[in-house]
Amino acid sequence: MSTIRLGGEKGMSKSQLEQWIWGHENDTGPLVGIDCAKGGTVGTFDEDGATPAKAPTVILDPEGKASCPGGGKGIGGRAYISGVCVKVLVCH
Repeated sequence: MSTIRLGGEKGMSKSQLEQWIWGHENDTGPLVGIDCAKGGTVGTFDEDGATPAKAPTVILDPEGKASCPGGGKGIGGRAYISGVCVKVLVCH
């Protein structure tokens, strides 16, 4: 697996974050990790993987117990939403 890390802005809304992830998945491959860094959200993408069939949905997951609707695949981590670093689950 060859990965690439890409950074996004802190001030993105939840829908902007979903669009940011989807745009990078279409360009580089599927999201395999997400975290907060000093400058903003950092996504790790698998350059060797196939682009997911549908756009991601970001679920706020403060307790770390969320699950993806319909049993879909999820990537847990942290992301900035409106300038606040929060726990999220990114579902496809």
